Amino acid sequence: MSNSNINLSNLGCAAWGWREIEIPEYFQWMANQGIRAVEVNAHPRAPKHLLHDGNDEIVSQIGTWAQSAGVDIICIAGRNNFTLSDPSDLEKEIQRAERFVDIAQQLGAKFVRLLSGDHRNDYILPDVFPRLHYAFNKVGDYAEARGIKIAIENHGGPTATGQRVAKMMEGIKSPAVGVNYDPANFLNQGTDPLMALRYILPWVNYSHWKDVQWVNGSPQFCAFGKGEIVWEPIIKELINSGYQGYWVVEYEEPTDVQQGTKESLNNLSELLQKF
Repeated sequence: MSNSNINLSNLGCAAWGWREIEIPEYFQWMANQGIRAVEVNAHPRAPKHLLHDGNDEIVSQIGTWAQSAGVDIICIAGRNNFTLSDPSDLEKEIQRAERFVDIAQQLGAKFVRLLSGDHRNDYILPDVFPRLHYAFNKVGDYAEARGIKIAIENHGGPTATGQRVAKMMEGIKSPAVGVNYDPANFLNQGTDPLMALRYILPWVNYSHWKDVQWVNGSPQFCAFGKGEIVWEPIIKELINSGYQGYWVVEYEEPTDVQQGTKESLNNLSELLQKF
């Protein structure tokens, strides 16, 4: 198999598991592992990173830390909810997402990772998808004008299945908007991640990699390669589609995030080299 689509310099680290670590320490640890590509959180539960209202001075400081450590900020991982029914609330969420785009531009990041909204895998009311189409088209136009890509994470709710993600994406006309493919998030919602990938392949522009194991009958996230997902068919499918984006490990547990991230990076790198 050709390895033209695999570039191990595109290995990166997601920010969520590092939410309790000060940014300079996080950046330096990644640099020590030889990983240059890092995310930064913009989330109310990530006080050591950026909150929703991070001002330009704070953003500039983060840029200085990245330069000092020798890492590249590739993505701002934001929190948003575009399923809100109140028009004024929805506009506030759109403005929040546009602020993430501004932050990405200031830091030289290529992506802003956004969510759809609700996380539960319940019935989705028909009026939710038009709101998602409106919001992501608006944010997508804002991002495109600034050279930024939007990556919508499959994170439950309107994105719990490949079919739902496809329905959402079919109504988004902005070329700046794609999908952050997270196989473990699909499985955690009871969706086969390989089947889901086949629905969303045309839009995948970013990816997160962790694993799932069952503990007392419930799915729990774990280090990549340490769970029950069969990875080779998934990675083969993605590579054969022509994907040339980032492969970003996401170890979510803060208490042992260094060990889990290192294990995930090693396992993912070893697997990718087979292709």
